[in-house]
Amino acid sequence: MSDIDIAAAIRAGEIRIEPFDERLLRRNSYLLRLAGHFRRIRTDRVIDTAVPEDYRHARGTLEDGPAVVIDPESLVLGCSVERIGVSTGIVGLLSGVSNVARLGVTVHCTSQLVNAGFSYTDPGCLVFELATLGRMHVRLHAGTPLCHLVFARLESPTTDLAPSRRHAQHGPDASTLLAQFGAFYAS
Repeated sequence: MSDIDIAAAIRAGEIRIEPFDERLLRRNSYLLRLAGHFRRIRTDRVIDTAVPEDYRHARGTLEDGPAVVIDPESLVLGCSVERIGVSTGIVGLLSGVSNVARLGVTVHCTSQLVNAGFSYTDPGCLVFELATLGRMHVRLHAGTPLCHLVFARLESPTTDLAPSRRHAQHGPDASTLLAQFGAFYAS
């Protein structure tokens, strides 16, 4: 969707961005800013995703503040200032900002999809997985534009109206991989 399409979808209530700042609307995306809530995950242990007890080693520690240092020894989960909601006919994709990537910071190597219908009735923040490449240590400040949120209109709305497990999230929660997908693990 172009900036014109995004603005029209916001006016029509198909996309919810709270707070909305027109300066963050780009030609085909909306810039999301880093909030001051973080979860740092650092462990030398092997996390076995089939062992419920192992997840405690991947919970990390919560940090709040005006800035966070991203380093090669840990994964930092951050979240957006903006709370997002999309209708069942719109999907979002996250893409890092080039100027952040040029500092060696990766934003969302995975988990780039904002599902159709995500937090539509109760907008939630989006969580970013932040890491550095090489041996870089980079301090990111709350309020920094970190990634683009690109929107696409589906040809038909999704029929899956069940709320996402991340519906209306308020911060960088830990992984729930086993709880959500354990039924698919090989016996």
